[in-house]
Amino acid sequence: MRVIIISIMCLFFITGCSIFQPTQKMDMTPFSENAGTLFSEAVKVSRMFQWRHCKPYLFIPEFNSMAVNAKPLLIVLRGVVYYSNQVVAINNSKLSDSEKNKRLAAYLSETLDKAVQNQKLDSMALDKIGAQETFDNIRKAETYLDGIAAASPIVNAVVMAIQNRLDEIQNSIPSILSGFDREIENDYGGTRKNYVSLRQLQEKLMLSVTRLYRARMGETAEIDSLLQENSSLLQFFSSTAKVTSAQLDSAENYLLEQLHQIDVMLGQLENARIEYIAKQDELTTWRIQLEEKILIARNSMTIWAQSHRNLGAGIPVPPLFDVGGFASGLLGKAANVIVP
Repeated sequence: MRVIIISIMCLFFITGCSIFQPTQKMDMTPFSENAGTLFSEAVKVSRMFQWRHCKPYLFIPEFNSMAVNAKPLLIVLRGVVYYSNQVVAINNSKLSDSEKNKRLAAYLSETLDKAVQNQKLDSMALDKIGAQETFDNIRKAETYLDGIAAASPIVNAVVMAIQNRLDEIQNSIPSILSGFDREIENDYGGTRKNYVSLRQLQEKLMLSVTRLYRARMGETAEIDSLLQENSSLLQFFSSTAKVTSAQLDSAENYLLEQLHQIDVMLGQLENARIEYIAKQDELTTWRIQLEEKILIARNSMTIWAQSHRNLGAGIPVPPLFDVGGFASGLLGKAANVIVP
């Protein structure tokens, strides 16, 4: 039977423990501070993107699918913090190590049962039989540190499940952008093509005006090139052998009138052009922010797993998190913490 491992973490805060009195047996302050920093990072990740221009397209299936996949992650990052706080609270109690381990195992077991009952989340799962074996190992541990270490299979399973889900979300970004582009093209494709065509025609007419100017300056060969490029001007020239100023004036007035009409039409399309660019810019901003959040989540979970592992191994836990981001050197050390 498969159960929702992500639910274990997101429900850690539901099943509280007794109010304990502090003890000096083990200094978990750094671990607790790391959990607090992780919470601030989780807040960054869960902060919703403020859609403005592309809001009408949020119904597309590609985006909805990604949102469904992302929702458990937003919950689990907070759940990891609640679990870390629970580990600290049990340690600060006056219970014996044996009782502390029973409390930790009971906490995980109760959370697991709630996850099974609620069945709220999706495929980020853990084998229940394997989980039960982990609970037994926690209860049998001689010290509380050993009990924390015995919880590592669950921690590793959670982190691996999160990393896999982050992979899924990151891999879906191109298809999501394609879906948005599809909807934007449906709304603006025809207008965009008309705008491009008008711009091209405008450039062609400006070239014709330039050739007329050169013809006035005595470069008569420009007339032949002008008529080859713009046959509509043949009406103004009965012969290219002898071109009069009146003919040049008539052709110029004709071109300027066409340019004026194009300016009017481009002005009518300007709002649509601005909207189109704003939508594309918003998609670029969303992609950049999403990739930043994915990176934060990856690093957060990797470093937190290292912190948890060190704690269970009795290794002093340094403050692994930078206030403004994660130290790059720590990531290299943490790379092999999770099961391969």
